[in-house]
Amino acid sequence: MSTLRPYSLLLPASIPAFVGHEMNIYFDNLIPGDDGNYEFEVVCEIGRHQNERWTVVPEKEGLYALTIHLYSLDGERLASADSTVTVAKRTTENGPMRKALFIGDSTTAAGVFTEELLHLFDDDPLRLTLIGTQGTSPNVHEGRAGWKVESHFSMHESAFVIEGNFDFANYMQVNGFSGLNHVGIFLGINDVWHCKDDSSMQQLMDKEMPMLEEIVRQIRHYDAGIAIGIMLIIPPPRTQDGFGNSYGTKQTRRRYKRNVWMWNQELAGRFGNRHAESIELIPLHVNLDTVHNMPGVWEEANSRNSKQVWRQNDDVHPTVEGYRQIADTIYYWLRTL
Repeated sequence: MSTLRPYSLLLPASIPAFVGHEMNIYFDNLIPGDDGNYEFEVVCEIGRHQNERWTVVPEKEGLYALTIHLYSLDGERLASADSTVTVAKRTTENGPMRKALFIGDSTTAAGVFTEELLHLFDDDPLRLTLIGTQGTSPNVHEGRAGWKVESHFSMHESAFVIEGNFDFANYMQVNGFSGLNHVGIFLGINDVWHCKDDSSMQQLMDKEMPMLEEIVRQIRHYDAGIAIGIMLIIPPPRTQDGFGNSYGTKQTRRRYKRNVWMWNQELAGRFGNRHAESIELIPLHVNLDTVHNMPGVWEEANSRNSKQVWRQNDDVHPTVEGYRQIADTIYYWLRTL
């Protein structure tokens, strides 16, 4: 594990995008620390560098080099990271059907990003069909609230577990599924939530990453042509308020955000250079507005002041708008393949 500093940048080698659709890189989501402690510089021939993000609505397909430099407030360059923005083109020609399975936790079980994916493909000649035993057709998936990698891998309630063992081929056969060509794995939020220090995070990853590797191995053994998207998990809301509302003093945003960064770094290290195996990272973390697209409520500032202030009130789940940003990133991945 490389040294983890507050300004360590986690920028995947490829960022998917699509002509005519917005894609963002929110700076605070790239680091385990707080973006307010640093300055950012974006070098790219497309898009706009705004205060909290780089944003683009691409006009033309292509590959666009992008570099982000991070500076201290007194101007010292502390870190840099390179990526390529891969912009897919619009097409009016019919192409291969995307048949996809999404494996996840409550963020998948909510059915919001999968519903939005189906909506995005309504006007797309490539089309999309989802498979899964959860949800309601056509919006189906394998999302289970509160579940972890280990839950899908070994719990007897898992649709993938047969006689105590994970068996992807049997899952496909028993449920009469066929023609699958995309699998997205969106797990880690519940896995990392309770870890209180870097040591316990490392122990967790040492335990669960081999399970995730085996899940990927079995999918590839079933059909090596299936494109597997390892979905980098989303960062927490921008303030501590959501954690305080949900769990009092049991967890802090600072610790949880660091856990998320460590998990995503491990995913990037294990799966980030396996394009030849049809394995790609889906950078969900870069394209989520954790200020405006996370739940909150208006309430009195305190018992002596009736002035209304906005407080976030959920520690991990986005609003519908946030789920739609998640769907955007997945859609671009499905369209760039």
